[in-house]
Amino acid sequence: MDRQLSPVTTPSENEKLLLLSGALILSAGITRFNKPKRVNAALPAGVKTVVLLSGRVQIRIGEGAEREICGPAVLVIRTINGAERDQVFAADVPVRYVIVQMNENLMGADMSAALDRSFTSRDISRDYGALLMSGPAGHALQALTSQIMNCPIRGAERELYLGGKALQLAALAISSCISQANSEEALQLSSKEIERIRQARELLIASMQKPPSLEGLAQQVGLNVRKLSDGFRRVYGSTVFGFLQEYRLEQAYKLISSGEMSVSEAAYHVGYGAAHFATIFRKRFGISPSSLR
Repeated sequence: MDRQLSPVTTPSENEKLLLLSGALILSAGITRFNKPKRVNAALPAGVKTVVLLSGRVQIRIGEGAEREICGPAVLVIRTINGAERDQVFAADVPVRYVIVQMNENLMGADMSAALDRSFTSRDISRDYGALLMSGPAGHALQALTSQIMNCPIRGAERELYLGGKALQLAALAISSCISQANSEEALQLSSKEIERIRQARELLIASMQKPPSLEGLAQQVGLNVRKLSDGFRRVYGSTVFGFLQEYRLEQAYKLISSGEMSVSEAAYHVGYGAAHFATIFRKRFGISPSSLR
């Protein structure tokens, strides 16, 4: 067994726990890269669940389409015949994560078959050896992730607690992604609409101090509100204003940690009042903004 998980509060604490004779692998931590970090690795057969509390990553499975995942988000990968994943992490932003990897032996034939039936009806083909789903991480998933990262148990029963939470997290993540896919199944996006959704992203970034309303943003890019909202989740794995909040917090983190601005200056620069900013910053990154000074 690798080192046990402990409450993760600093970027250096990235730990892994092997459970059920290695059939279940639980990893959690915080990491930060000084420049964009590319990771290319083979995916073992099974199901990999990633909850990204903060950070940003671009991911591609095999020769499939690239996705941009912006925390808080959930990502589920069902690997069938083996596949390569290529991902690039953004620089200077802490990546807070929990990963649960279940192998084929743990899932068994019946569970594997049931998952395959659910996954193969979605928009990712088997051609690349894996199926991928993603979406915003709701409150329940974020709460479970926090419980894992801050496990209150220190005794021998710790493995039972974390193993149960890991399985619960995987089940909730799969259910969440499938439900999200079901709600978007009828959504068809043309290349022109995708380009307009990308324009909406750039407009949000350019106006982060005083962003437009959802209705105003939709009008600016020539989409109705539902098409913009549902399309944004599909393209970026996040709600429109979930993306904006994460982007604001990422920029503030960079400005404060580099010493370029004070906490209050950074808060104002990204469009927050100082008091509210400290609360949401701590919730997202697990530390107070003043601790970066």
